[in-house]
Amino acid sequence: MDTKFQKKHESDMTSKEKRELEREKLASMHGWERLEYILVYYKFHIAVVLILILGVFGITRWVDNMKDENYLYVTVVDATTEGENFMEDFRASLGDEEEHHKYLLDTSVFRTENLDGDKVLNYNEQMKLTTLVAAGTVDVLICPKENYEMYTGEEGVVYQMSDLMGEAFVAEHADICMEDAILIEDNAVLEKYGLLPEEPAYLIVFQYTKHPEEAKAFIEFLME
Repeated sequence: MDTKFQKKHESDMTSKEKRELEREKLASMHGWERLEYILVYYKFHIAVVLILILGVFGITRWVDNMKDENYLYVTVVDATTEGENFMEDFRASLGDEEEHHKYLLDTSVFRTENLDGDKVLNYNEQMKLTTLVAAGTVDVLICPKENYEMYTGEEGVVYQMSDLMGEAFVAEHADICMEDAILIEDNAVLEKYGLLPEEPAYLIVFQYTKHPEEAKAFIEFLME
């Protein structure tokens, strides 16, 4: 294509003349030829723009995630399902619409049969549960008796039910309220979501929880 810059070597052109030449080249191209030219000759510029966009998006997501707070983390040992919609429905019962308040259900801890045929947490599962508790992650734990016994009786570890729920609640549910736990056997709510343990379990609330009112509301939700 003949242009007014044709007889002038590109290295001798001014920046303005080079830009004008590029515009003329692009104007003479069509379809895939133009797209290919742009990708080949402007790939560095495109890459920089993409990196900037991804960087801004990543930083925005990171800042947004920094606002998230676990309001209630519930772990159910030996859950038979993932309890679909369980925490969503509990959240709805609270009327909490704050997107950064997280209500989480963990059904990843399982017991397996040992050589004697007894169900126990193997080393990996025991370490998983121990780490979750040591990190202050689990607020509410629903577990078999042997796991409950790991935490009961130690001062400052789990809530006394009368302190958390009040004397009236404990008196009303005297058949299932223990000193520092609630006995889970026939619970219609857990059964509805496929989370009812196959054998009696114990619900405990750790004293390090930052949201005891939500833990209390969770227990009341189970008792409906």
